[in-house]
Amino acid sequence: MLSLLFIFFKITYFKQLADIIIKTYIYYIINMVKQLMKINFFSILTTRIWLLLGIVSLLLFTALVAGLLFKPAYSEAAYRFFDSGFLMQAERYQETRLKIFLFKQLLTWIFFLLAALVAYKYFASIPHPAFMVAAAFFALLFAVYYLGNLPLEYYQGFILEHNFGLSAQSSGSWLEDFLKSRTISIIIATAALTGLYIAMRAFPRNWWWLTGIAFSFFIILGTYLFPLLIDPLFYKFEPLEDQQMRASIMEMANQAGINIEEVLVADASKKTRKVNAYFTGMGNTKRIVIYDTLLDSFTKAETLTVIAHEMGHWQHAHILKGVLLSSAAVFSTFFLFSYSQKNTGLIGDIRSVFLALFFFSLFSFCILPIGNSVSRHFERQADRAALQLTGDPTAFIRLKQNLATANLSQVEPHPLVKTILYTHPTILERINIALKAIDDY
Repeated sequence: MLSLLFIFFKITYFKQLADIIIKTYIYYIINMVKQLMKINFFSILTTRIWLLLGIVSLLLFTALVAGLLFKPAYSEAAYRFFDSGFLMQAERYQETRLKIFLFKQLLTWIFFLLAALVAYKYFASIPHPAFMVAAAFFALLFAVYYLGNLPLEYYQGFILEHNFGLSAQSSGSWLEDFLKSRTISIIIATAALTGLYIAMRAFPRNWWWLTGIAFSFFIILGTYLFPLLIDPLFYKFEPLEDQQMRASIMEMANQAGINIEEVLVADASKKTRKVNAYFTGMGNTKRIVIYDTLLDSFTKAETLTVIAHEMGHWQHAHILKGVLLSSAAVFSTFFLFSYSQKNTGLIGDIRSVFLALFFFSLFSFCILPIGNSVSRHFERQADRAALQLTGDPTAFIRLKQNLATANLSQVEPHPLVKTILYTHPTILERINIALKAIDDY
């Protein structure tokens, strides 16, 4: 059965399906515009906040398209550390990913705008359905959204990765992961939107800060529970067995003045050829996770540099700061949406929840440059901490070269693309941090 399903999604059929999806969206856009002109729904979207979000989103989207179309030539530094063959291959891979991102973002906006329009008309006569009925509609909405995205997700997550030799995953394994992750997303999104609807109904004036408090609590709870409940659904984790490596890690931890709960190895090689390591959790769920692909392909010095980088995140309390910043973003989002709805008479109406989804999709895109700028700052702090802990900038440089090669990273992206989308400094920027450290020694 799985074989028949994925035969359907071979690249030729994917293109045909993509054409159908595009034509269908165009058809609905035309009809949507006609409907918008007939009802006061359009007046809701022309308030100052909505117009500002729309303008900023359009400018950022245009900037990304410009970054895609007008790529400057590579610098001498890029050719100093990487050969031209790799640079061209990485560029093709990352450009394809960017095109898919832009297409998915556009479809997401259209989908949630259509959903808001349909809800505005359908629920006009029943604006306050029972909570369980509302939850059923929210679950259906996200199920349709994720199923509609399946062809693009499959192309990006399976076909593209295999085309560039980055995936070791079978089609069945990919589909299993997709279904698990999207099921979890639907459950969380349904619970969140139902809670938002209940709060709007019960507290029409104060819902935004009460919901902000609740969502912030769940951000903290999720950070604590994610490593225990969600991660094991996708990877098998084992304690690091290399005792010599473990001793070196503990020595670095003592030097850094931090207490490491666990260093775990994920069996990522069964799915990908990419390498990665990350820090996660809070309290007694705090841990460092290393892909087995990293241990198998990199030297001990390079692996220790990765782990030192993760320790740097703990030294600077980046998880806690990330939680606080996420909570601030949640409060800002809810406040601005509440303000935008003041004179619409829709607060407490289920239609406002569907409008909120479209609002959130615009707002989250608009604040990408801010959030990613903070993230890049955190990563630079962790890089400097890694250099201080290891005292080995040469290994740091080799690590960044090998990471870029293994993951087909764009070492010198367009400045606009980097500013808007990159959560980490570019590879060359990180290498320059190490070169500066060499000069300081």
